[in-house]
Amino acid sequence: MAYQVLARKWRPKKFQDVIGQSHITKSLQNAIIRDKLGHAYIMTGTRGIGKTSIARIFAKALRCESRLEDANPCGTCQSCLDFETTSSMNVLEIDGASNNSVDDVRELISNVQYLPSSGKYKIYIIDEVHMLSTSAFNALLKTLEEPPAHALFIFATTEPEKLLGTVLSRCQRFDFRNATVKDLTEHLKHISEVENISFENEELIKQICAQGKGSVRDTLSLLDQVLSFSEDNKVTEEVLVVALGLAKTSVIKSMTSAVILGDVDKCSRLYRQLLSENISVKNIVTSLLDTLFKCVEGFRKKEELYSKEIIDQRII
Repeated sequence: MAYQVLARKWRPKKFQDVIGQSHITKSLQNAIIRDKLGHAYIMTGTRGIGKTSIARIFAKALRCESRLEDANPCGTCQSCLDFETTSSMNVLEIDGASNNSVDDVRELISNVQYLPSSGKYKIYIIDEVHMLSTSAFNALLKTLEEPPAHALFIFATTEPEKLLGTVLSRCQRFDFRNATVKDLTEHLKHISEVENISFENEELIKQICAQGKGSVRDTLSLLDQVLSFSEDNKVTEEVLVVALGLAKTSVIKSMTSAVILGDVDKCSRLYRQLLSENISVKNIVTSLLDTLFKCVEGFRKKEELYSKEIIDQRII
């Protein structure tokens, strides 16, 4: 079998598998369990944080014939198996970027009237829905407001501000949060155990997660990039900085110290060294600012601890 990138291999299959979006998964699970479903949902947030994944899990759960008690799809019934083939006639996933004209929407509207071939719902997932033209949106409004009982729409977008207010008012909106470094670190640790990936130290995992900027997909893509450069799935600091074009932590710490002490010569020498290693100025500045921020945070916590000790002594 051909190699499958980690972002696809580890795509969530159940609500609980989604990283850092419990406020959304819990709402959707409750809606299914209580049978209080809307007819249109919109998932908004930055890239790679689970919008399309949750839309697919939600659609699969609604179509499932033997749904689990926690509202997750069983994965074994005919509807679930049909969904996995990606050729289901009852769950249609549409790319808004390449189907954004009025004619495309008119075709969708004419298709909506037909009942599902099996089950209760026919579900339309439109990804990057903000790419639809204004005319296409206007053509969709009436159907979106009063769709047939069997039709349910799920929209996903990274730019909700581009959507018409008339569209937003017809949908239940869920805003996704960026994944925290802590959540991403735990996720990467789990993946590393299963995939037999070894890290020189835990700080390297945190560094990859920080570079992911809150995106699960970006973080896993960066890990794939690092692994392609490593030997036998062993990740060291040298492998990480070369694969991602980052500055070594030790060099950044030395530069930070030079900045604080006002050692211009040392700071200039380290800066030229990083440039000679083809490290981008953006990466250097970002790493330097992050380290300075950690230093300030450390000083602040020490001051708070010192102040607390003085207060405690006075109380005693």
